[in-house]
Amino acid sequence: MFKSYIPRPGRREYLTIILLVLQVIFFSFFADNFLSADNLKGIMQNSAELAIVSIGMTMVIILGGIDLSVGAVLGIVAIVVGNLIQSGVNPLLVTIIAVAIGMSLGLINGLIIGVMKIPPIIATLATMNIGRAVVFGMLGGHWLAGLPPVFTPIMTNKIFGIPIVFFIVLLIYTLFYYIFTYRPFGRHLYAIGTNPEAANLVGINSVKVKILSYAISGGIVGIAGIMYVARMGSVEVSIGLELPLQAIAAVIIGGTAITGGRGSLVGTLAGVLFITVMKNGIVIFGVPSLWEKAIIGLLILISVTIDIVINKQITRKRATGTPLGAEELELEIQRGD
Repeated sequence: MFKSYIPRPGRREYLTIILLVLQVIFFSFFADNFLSADNLKGIMQNSAELAIVSIGMTMVIILGGIDLSVGAVLGIVAIVVGNLIQSGVNPLLVTIIAVAIGMSLGLINGLIIGVMKIPPIIATLATMNIGRAVVFGMLGGHWLAGLPPVFTPIMTNKIFGIPIVFFIVLLIYTLFYYIFTYRPFGRHLYAIGTNPEAANLVGINSVKVKILSYAISGGIVGIAGIMYVARMGSVEVSIGLELPLQAIAAVIIGGTAITGGRGSLVGTLAGVLFITVMKNGIVIFGVPSLWEKAIIGLLILISVTIDIVINKQITRKRATGTPLGAEELELEIQRGD
């Protein structure tokens, strides 16, 4: 039995949850149809791909990396899925192929980063641009429209009045929460993100973990690609353009440290819902979409600033001999200082 290496949800995660609750209360009072069944169902459906992709993004950011290519990977997978279901391929086989393609593209990122030692932001920026070119080439500048509704029931069918996609997302989060919290692989992620040199000294194969992490992240994006086709019923050239920024924002707003070594899926899910509810409220109030990007960018800056402040507090208390708080002490234990 493995003891959990991950700290309990801390101030950052609780802050995000509190902000989410306040946000819901605000929109409930000032938007008449916010709490309507159709609007809540739309929020669940529209957050599905971001929620799934953010699991993989949490993984690589905890590891000390980043992945800017998730939107391009989503596009490639969605195009392949669309073409396969148009050809009448069995949905189960399509699902396997989608995950395999996502894992293969993620594996390429992992090999570039882990074996070639290319910084993650450079490696995934390069594969993102290559992937965007592939998406454009596969579509030929046109939409892939009129797709058969093979996967549509994922979004439209319900269990106890709740869309099936909600249970799928919850199941995947539960699985990865278990992996992050109780399996050696999860502890290795946090160890490498906290102190790579110390992790190597205790026998953790950081190259293997990085390769596997990016491959798993790609496979998760493959699942999100299926959800996209199920929700939209078409694939456009601009697919996934905003996904990397939104996923990174959700993860960081949810309390994951951009420098690695700290974060949780509880916080990430709260961050996903915060962003999705915010986007929904912007639409309801008729605010120009340009402000959506500005707000997300501002939230990223605020979240990173909070991290910097917390780290400075820890450093100052160490220098003065001031006792650390419970959460600060847990962070110090993780760092191995």
